[in-house]
Amino acid sequence: MKLKMSQFLIVILSVLGVIGFSSCEEIIPPPQQSIPIEEAEELQNEFIETRAGILNDSLGFTDTRDFWFSLDTLKQYIEYVEQEAARLGKQNLGIRIYFAAYPENSEYPQPGRATVFMVPTSLEDDPTLKRGFLPIAPTNTNIDSIQALNYGHGGQPPNDI
Repeated sequence: MKLKMSQFLIVILSVLGVIGFSSCEEIIPPPQQSIPIEEAEELQNEFIETRAGILNDSLGFTDTRDFWFSLDTLKQYIEYVEQEAARLGKQNLGIRIYFAAYPENSEYPQPGRATVFMVPTSLEDDPTLKRGFLPIAPTNTNIDSIQALNYGHGGQPPNDI
């Protein structure tokens, strides 16, 4: 009876151990550049107070100042960039975000409105730039042979934080 009880305990403890270890998810820390939502709101308010009025007065309408992309779209784009950059032998990748506007008379989703698009970059470490008295820092250059990402959803009216 003691043998069966100890075997039973070993099985139960093993099962609990497997469940315990498999349910432990890796905790991913936020990137160094993450900021609290209160700081984000402060930055947005600064933009509204110092720039939005000028832009809206100049345009004659309240333009969008926020853009939304689904996480699935962003993940797919990052995977696409990594795949194409590897094919091109590019390393040290990044994404540059550009402010832009759709032409007034166009077939774009919101003619005349603001948009953003993303372009992949690669850190180019040119050894010739390091010569001389003041070395020049390497630059992130656009990878023009990889497609940019556009068509996020612009807030109409703007969605303030």
